[in-house]
Amino acid sequence: MLSNSAEAQGGKGPQPATPSTRAPRENGAAQQAAPPARYFLAKPGTNGVTPAIDRECPTEAEAIAEAFRAGISYYAVTEYRAFVDCSGKQPVFKKEVVKKTS
Repeated sequence: MLSNSAEAQGGKGPQPATPSTRAPRENGAAQQAAPPARYFLAKPGTNGVTPAIDRECPTEAEAIAEAFRAGISYYAVTEYRAFVDCSGKQPVFKKEVVKKTS
């Protein structure tokens, strides 16, 4: 009669846990790339209750550095355009990212 757990598992000792080789399943929203944001410095002297933006920075790294130097906050803004998809039985409100034009 087999009584210990190693014998009950077919004579193999404890096996180390191996990570799964299958990638976790993600929904469609998680697979989409994050929309590009625009970065703005806050106006000096604002209290943060109402956003008051000053100048735009080309990258988030520059916005972080400038905000740190000046002791102010910075904002990351993403612009969307709303539209209605009427292709199904029910109309569905959707959004699309507005790309920055230079």
